[in-house]
Amino acid sequence: MMESRMENGQHSNVKSPIERREPKIALLMSICPGLGQIYAGHLARGAILYITLIIASWLAAIAFMYVESRFAGILLLCVPFAGMLLIALDAFRCARKQRQDYRLAWFNRPWAYAGIFMLLLVTANPLMDFLVGKNVVRAFYVTSDSMEPAILANDILVVNKLVFPKKGDIALIEFEKKARTAAQLTNIMEGQVISRIVAGPGDTLEIRGKEVIVNGEKLVEPYAYYSNEVSTINMGAEMARFGPGKIPADNYFVLGDNRNFGVDSRILGLIGKNRIGGKITKVFWSWNFAQDAIQWDRTAKALK
Repeated sequence: MMESRMENGQHSNVKSPIERREPKIALLMSICPGLGQIYAGHLARGAILYITLIIASWLAAIAFMYVESRFAGILLLCVPFAGMLLIALDAFRCARKQRQDYRLAWFNRPWAYAGIFMLLLVTANPLMDFLVGKNVVRAFYVTSDSMEPAILANDILVVNKLVFPKKGDIALIEFEKKARTAAQLTNIMEGQVISRIVAGPGDTLEIRGKEVIVNGEKLVEPYAYYSNEVSTINMGAEMARFGPGKIPADNYFVLGDNRNFGVDSRILGLIGKNRIGGKITKVFWSWNFAQDAIQWDRTAKALK
């Protein structure tokens, strides 16, 4: 029994191994922001920097919606990347300043690194997406040509969810999963389309071919475009007639700028107020697949 106690005592006094922290490894692990600090022995610092980066990125996205200057907008787009670089350099510094006889902590294990990263990933990111992405600002990837020439396929747009779009604004239209019949006929992702509001509650609307008449006055639409290509589900829609009819309360009539290819109220019917998910304000950035390059002339471009 005495031997057993001695063995237990010896076991309880076993210390963690000593292992020098390599700055280069800390820098490499910073591909996942904060892990470099955790590797260097600073668990709280790594977690705080990770959460700070997420919050700063969301704040930059919110500010991006309102800045007028494209240059300022591009600078705001750089905030996440600049933050990741600073966090990586901080991890390098932390590892270099760590004691040579550093004893490994409980979190200095591969399984701990993976577990901590996953914990942050499934808590901080979804929480911010729920608080900010659903209520303040979000991104939308364009897959169709229905809003050409203002918006092109492969644009990534900024949706301002704090502002309800008015007539003339471009809006995000969200469909319920059980009401996606028309959306499923196109390449619309997740039952969402973008379109321009042309008439709202109480307006009298009439469409005569290419003329859109609201409350007896023909709309001046410099954004309207009639492509040579006609959508298979919108065949001849540029010659369609609507009304005259009065838009009921809490409903809106929307039209795609590309009138021959738009999936809009001519196909979907009136759009209820509860299905309008926000105002499209800017192009976040755009990718040209033909040239395999970013379209810098569209990055941070305001939409009207």
